[in-house]
Amino acid sequence: MSIRLMSEVWRTQLPTVEKMVLLVIADHANDEGTEAWPSQATIAAKASVSVRTVQRAVNSLVSAGFLRLEKHAGGSANCREDRRPHRYTILLNSLRGDSAPTRKVRGDSEGGDGATFTPDTGRLLRPKNLPLETPLEPPVEIIKADTQFDLFWKIYPLKVGKAAAQKAWVKASAETDPDLIISGALRYAQDPNRNPSFTAHPTTWLNAARWADDPLPPREMTIEEKRAQEALQAKLRAEQERLAADAWRAEIAEAEARKAPMPDYVRKLLRK
Repeated sequence: MSIRLMSEVWRTQLPTVEKMVLLVIADHANDEGTEAWPSQATIAAKASVSVRTVQRAVNSLVSAGFLRLEKHAGGSANCREDRRPHRYTILLNSLRGDSAPTRKVRGDSEGGDGATFTPDTGRLLRPKNLPLETPLEPPVEIIKADTQFDLFWKIYPLKVGKAAAQKAWVKASAETDPDLIISGALRYAQDPNRNPSFTAHPTTWLNAARWADDPLPPREMTIEEKRAQEALQAKLRAEQERLAADAWRAEIAEAEARKAPMPDYVRKLLRK
């Protein structure tokens, strides 16, 4: 886990889904952005999206130059080759510059005044000296603030009182680095000792500066949680038994296939 790398991901202007997926990968990487191989299911669970959305986000990050993907290259030395997860490398140069490599249409060139030419015809794709229209956009500070609160809201485990929470966010982020608040919310959401029934309201959590709290103390599981854990363990055992049975049947079938066929004269003797 690299807190420094996660902080750099928070500062990017990536879309929300891509930022959340990259944040989960950074949570598994070292400070150099390497040695990260969380499964797609793990990324989907932590980012609160589907596996298919994770795949699209990873492809987008790879195309934009923020991420390098090596398929089935992760895992420890003892991991089976057919079960190795993908390995991700966060490209720090693109991340810290918050800019992806620009891609031009092959063969196009740009003149000094901004007009674009094609080498085959030499025609202008845009009339020369025609000013580009600049879309009206809100200030960068407003975009960043809205995006940061949206990220906080997506991460926080209890989503009630959004309007009041946004007011508390404005007050808290004016006094504290928003990245610290979001990192604290992520720790709180992922704390295994947090009881979902007693999760603090986001407004209360912000007003009390709970992002600076220590990890929650260990707690005893409720009856429902124990039953859910037992059911999950039973399901995993059943799945392991099924896989073992499938493997045994495959071995028997392979052994049968390797057996030499019975000679014809022996078959005739047996028939007599």
